[in-house]
Amino acid sequence: MKMTRRGFVGTIGLGSAAGLLSSAGLTSRNANAASSYESDPTYDGGIMQLNQNESARGPGPKTMEAIRSHVTRRVGRGYAPDHVNELRATLANGYGVTTDNVILSTGSGPLLVGAARAFCSESKALVTTGPTYTTAEQTARLIGAPIRSIQVDSSTMGVNLEGSAEAAVGAGLVYFCNPNNPTGTVHSPAAVESFIRRVQRESPNTKMLIDEAYINYAADDAMQTALPLAMEFENVFITRSFSKAHGMAGLRVGYALGQEATLDAVSSAWGMGDINMLSAIAAITAFNDKEHIDWERQENTEIRAFVVAAFNDMGYEVPNSHTNHIFVNLGKPAKEFRDACLENKILVGRDFPPFEQTHCRISMGSREEMQKAVEVFRKVLA
Repeated sequence: MKMTRRGFVGTIGLGSAAGLLSSAGLTSRNANAASSYESDPTYDGGIMQLNQNESARGPGPKTMEAIRSHVTRRVGRGYAPDHVNELRATLANGYGVTTDNVILSTGSGPLLVGAARAFCSESKALVTTGPTYTTAEQTARLIGAPIRSIQVDSSTMGVNLEGSAEAAVGAGLVYFCNPNNPTGTVHSPAAVESFIRRVQRESPNTKMLIDEAYINYAADDAMQTALPLAMEFENVFITRSFSKAHGMAGLRVGYALGQEATLDAVSSAWGMGDINMLSAIAAITAFNDKEHIDWERQENTEIRAFVVAAFNDMGYEVPNSHTNHIFVNLGKPAKEFRDACLENKILVGRDFPPFEQTHCRISMGSREEMQKAVEVFRKVLA
């Protein structure tokens, strides 16, 4: 029997997998996706993908309709794609900046690569976090730039802003993921502002990339965008993605916001790719569909709480997450848990040094998926 959100949330804290499963259900918006995941074409060989932090629900209904309505013969005239300039203008208007303060990319990956190549070198280090998203670090390593990786706080799993500020002196680029991947932790507006102002005061030539890919999943009172600081400081810029809460990972749309000179340096250092017309119209629609993002955040919050409660009931600690994934302290190598889950057709996250011997990242799927997943987690951890 299908149950409401309230019924699902009411299951949080129940001890048995059977209780959790019988008390939870799909919301009406997901009713069309209620088929068994083993036969769902979005899964490879029936493997449930809880490893990539993608949205289990995909784009919102308005975005899907916009894509369908633009699949016409016009796509054959796409060397100068329609809607790309409109997307840039939509983002600029939405954030109260000019189009000179926006660059588009095919996902946020090219932005991180471009930033590392633009601002790091053999004499200019990258300051990053251990663990965090690694594209900037991988690029710095490739070009021979020194890497100063500051481990997260072992008790809260939060980014060590004090240590990062100290390491930033003389560095070329600071990469700060907020909310952080994989730990899911966030820093408050006051903490972020203090951190940015300190680095800009003590190392005025150091660039700072604030990666806000997961910001749409964060509670409004937990964090705010660093965009005002990016518009105040030329050396500060933020990156965003449509791959997470907007459910458009396969359409590859990302963007950066900041001052023109800094963004020009990023885009000149590495190709940003070409946004196609269907991706552009999808992004415009998704960006304007605030109602769907609110729904997506609430849906993810309830599903995440359900899964965290199950792990807590089994005796495992989970850092407070503001993303669509959790970083569970299993007290055992992630590989052991990952292999056991894969035997049950569930794929969870890769190793994240230096916590690969204790922690595992698990992405949040749909309600139906996480009901099945919790049952497997209980079995393999028994």
